[in-house]
Amino acid sequence: MGSIIKFIFGSFALFIAFIAIGLGYLKTDDTVRQKLFATVLNKCSNENDTAVMNLRCNEVLSHSRIHGNVLEIGTGTGINFACLHNNTRIIDYTGIEPNYHMHSYANAATDRWNIPFKVRLSTNSATNMTDIESNSIDTIIMTFVLCSIPDPLPKQLLIEAHRVLRSGGELHLLEHVLSDPNVKPITNSFQKLIEPIWTIVGDGCRFIPTGNYLDEMKTVYSKVNYENIEIPVPLFLIKDAIKGVLVK
Repeated sequence: MGSIIKFIFGSFALFIAFIAIGLGYLKTDDTVRQKLFATVLNKCSNENDTAVMNLRCNEVLSHSRIHGNVLEIGTGTGINFACLHNNTRIIDYTGIEPNYHMHSYANAATDRWNIPFKVRLSTNSATNMTDIESNSIDTIIMTFVLCSIPDPLPKQLLIEAHRVLRSGGELHLLEHVLSDPNVKPITNSFQKLIEPIWTIVGDGCRFIPTGNYLDEMKTVYSKVNYENIEIPVPLFLIKDAIKGVLVK
């Protein structure tokens, strides 16, 4: 019996050691981490998930909201093309996606949905969009992006977004957030506990109080409206979210 217990504990320790080595490798090798994250995200991006796609397409990216020269910050695998492909109000689309390994999936999405408008993808940083002129964008869309941007860059990104928007232009966003410790103390504590590992596996994704960044923008944008919602997903860690609109 003693040898069996030793074998079990030894195997478990070896398993943990392999995980630790793997996480350490991912943390130090940006290329491998970003390529792995792109592959995993593409596998998890389910265009047939009716509940989540309804939230994306009908509540955040509805045709009545998205129009003109469109900029998406964080194109990812191109899942939002499922919402945009038949929007006749879009003139052209520019996508900012620093992770180059996402681009092949995004390009495949444009082919799959027969995107009728011009699409341009860029690897430039959204905190310094030197290739986009001031006052040139009608609509900015951003879904699950701010979580991957370390402080103090989210504020810089939102200010840069304000620069490129035309007067009256709108930024539409959907972001998962750090759960309110007064409402969901257990979820909040678990998010903080797992965040060091989550950040490595999720290529920088963290649990942050996004509402605080949006509140700071009330002195920059003419209107800042947002509401707390729950995303219809089974994983409790990422259910709490914010959807909102910022108007220049």
